[in-house]
Amino acid sequence: MALAVLVVAGGAQAAPPTAAAGQITAADGPAVVLPRIDCAALAGQDLSGTPDAPAVIGSATETTSPSGWPACEVKGTVAPQIQFDVLLPTETWRQRYLQTGCSAFCGSVDFFADAADGCVPLDRGDFAVATNNQGHVGVSGFDATFGADPQLRVDFGYRADHVVALVAKRLITLYYGQGPRWSYFDGCSQGGHEGLTEAQRYPHDFDGIIAGAPASLFTSLIVWSTGWHATANTDAQGRPILTAAKLPALHAAVLRECDARDGLADGQIDDPRACRFDPGRLRCPAGADTPDCLTDAQVEAVRKLYDGPRDERGRLMYPGGEPVGSEANWARWVTPTTGGAPAVAEGNATNALRYLVFPSVRPTMTLRDLRYDSATFREVDKQAGIYDAVNPDLTAFRAAGGKLLLWHGWADQAISPYGTIAYYHAVTQRMGGTDATRRFARLFLLPGVGHCGGGEGPDAFDALTPAVDWVEKGVAPDRLVATKRQDDDTVVRTRPVHPYPAVARYDGSGSTDEAANFVPAPPPVRYRDDIAWLGSFRSGYEQTCGWRDGRWVCAPAPRPR
Repeated sequence: MALAVLVVAGGAQAAPPTAAAGQITAADGPAVVLPRIDCAALAGQDLSGTPDAPAVIGSATETTSPSGWPACEVKGTVAPQIQFDVLLPTETWRQRYLQTGCSAFCGSVDFFADAADGCVPLDRGDFAVATNNQGHVGVSGFDATFGADPQLRVDFGYRADHVVALVAKRLITLYYGQGPRWSYFDGCSQGGHEGLTEAQRYPHDFDGIIAGAPASLFTSLIVWSTGWHATANTDAQGRPILTAAKLPALHAAVLRECDARDGLADGQIDDPRACRFDPGRLRCPAGADTPDCLTDAQVEAVRKLYDGPRDERGRLMYPGGEPVGSEANWARWVTPTTGGAPAVAEGNATNALRYLVFPSVRPTMTLRDLRYDSATFREVDKQAGIYDAVNPDLTAFRAAGGKLLLWHGWADQAISPYGTIAYYHAVTQRMGGTDATRRFARLFLLPGVGHCGGGEGPDAFDALTPAVDWVEKGVAPDRLVATKRQDDDTVVRTRPVHPYPAVARYDGSGSTDEAANFVPAPPPVRYRDDIAWLGSFRSGYEQTCGWRDGRWVCAPAPRPR
């Protein structure tokens, strides 16, 4: 067990005052509530009668969190296979609950707060913290064999986090004599998908949700986008076309042409839509194939990766392709490693095709069997109601006082930021426009940042403190300050990130590596966010599934209230 704590400062919208990073201190935070029973007593509690979430406790033992605060650690299972782990502070609990998400296809229990670097309330033990395995046990994060069981598909698709929230809150009430006053969720990738699922299906579970790089268009992402990453880079003999050895030269060429388009040559691309880079500029001379150039086949592969998957009529099957500027992050995801291991994208898409996205498993299916056409898109889409979190109608979440902080890296190689932009646009259209949406939901796009971190841009930030301020004090975040560190933890750059579509503009004085020298500004170009693709963002799309009279039945999900 490891509670990794990943950097962002808080801000304010027009009405409330402005927040600052770490403003919630030990002096002004909520009162500490101490346990009313011994930790060991929780092991004997009967949770089998929890409505919709029958659970058993496997153990309850005293421990110390990685941040140093003493805790009671409770492990257990919600039927049938949802394993959970809860850390209950024994001396420092301030009436807050945090649930964290997982990544890829999950399958293990691992605490990780994705967007909480330097978060004082978390580091000092304000939160009871819980996480789960998303309903199944996997041999790796890319193991999708659980999909052979329809119930485990449901638990992974939407049920696990909800029932763990119910059980964890019951444990909190038993231990402290009261439930949490405020509940938060933090996750990235599949964890971001979990956060959006909670906001759409279970709007009363969490007061504040941080959803990073969400895999919310799950079926289209895992089949068409991820499959395309592999297919576009595979030749007729099944060999990779573009290799990792070509990526440094490709990315360097992109930076030479695109870096200064935002007016500042700083080694990162603020908005990849501002530059239409043509990889043909790196075409090798006839007969040559060296690390500093691209062959004809490699030029075409890169163009396909930028463009994204398309059907037989040229229509996008996912809202976008690889963003310009993400090339340095393609190693291991798009291109195989030097050791010969297949690219992650190939394994992810193949496992999903075999076990997740068709009504019955197809254990021998490969990417060579996948047809990029509208008929197959519709066939795959039949399972999307279990997995996808595409409902832009967040009325119930907003009415419950919920606050949503979305974030995504502009150089994300695994989940295109264009999908998140398209979803946020749909939310603004459904929820009354930009101003009305910003009152409860905001999107932050981080230049140069890869999938859930990494990349050349500042990628460490604390979104949890701003979420706490937004929920508990009404102070909306108008700025996140992200930090880039070297391996020895030396800070090399800080940069503010403002709610989309605003951008950070250098004020002309001081170092461009210091956040204090940037101000918010409108984007130099306003791009269209209503991206045309084969899918859609719509209400009433979700399904709930279960056994009824001996048959597995899926029906439209009830509307949240």
